[in-house]
Amino acid sequence: MRRVKKGAMTDNFAGFRQDSFDFFADLAANNNTAWFKANRDRYDQHVLGAFRGLLVALEPFLMKLDPHFETAGKTNRNFSRINRDIRFSKDKSPYKSNYYLYLFDSRYERGDRGRFYVGLSADCVTAGFSIYAGAVFNRRQSEGPPPQSALESVFRKRVASQHKLFDGLLEDIVRKGRYETYWHRLEKGDWAQHPGLPRQDEDWQTLQAWIVRKVILPTSRGVQTPAFAKQVERIFADLYPLYVFTSMEGPGWQKELKRRF
Repeated sequence: MRRVKKGAMTDNFAGFRQDSFDFFADLAANNNTAWFKANRDRYDQHVLGAFRGLLVALEPFLMKLDPHFETAGKTNRNFSRINRDIRFSKDKSPYKSNYYLYLFDSRYERGDRGRFYVGLSADCVTAGFSIYAGAVFNRRQSEGPPPQSALESVFRKRVASQHKLFDGLLEDIVRKGRYETYWHRLEKGDWAQHPGLPRQDEDWQTLQAWIVRKVILPTSRGVQTPAFAKQVERIFADLYPLYVFTSMEGPGWQKELKRRF
């Protein structure tokens, strides 16, 4: 279990203020190193600082939900990078247009299991659950065959063997309209996105990413206040049964699901 390093993060989460959204709006118009260096203090305070404060606020809840969740606050673990990897991209802009906090089982790599996340861009905050296939998430094909992710080793098998249980989860969590969902699959060499839930059973066996989320606008109630951390907690609590079903191995997963669902 990895805990938040005290003193390394802002202790107080003030919400995602307008300054947080404005930073990414301005970055879109000035995506270059000189501008970013001149505005580094804005990034540190309104993006990185806000996310660090959010992680501190969420940690007690996360430890009660699952004491194995990663909360150490490291880049490439809990936090995404703002710098883009432009080595293999046609887009050579140096900085990303969004930033993410990820919560996942600390005993694995970030892409090995399902995870919760909070994302920030110029237009909105997103909060939800996602799971990816290892071949897509972990590495490029030139690096050799990737290890199987839980999507491949747990989720696909469980959907087939526990179809009725899974359908009940979907009905309660997704189909009632409380969350939006979409999925991805490689089709003819392209990364194709499909809105909604897969319509055929075989789609669950071939999809390579599945996302369930809420989209929160800058003007939404509470997003610019400390109370937004509680809203994120409620979202994660709602979606935790999906995390258990898709990613938790061992004989105790059904007991844990019953405890939460």
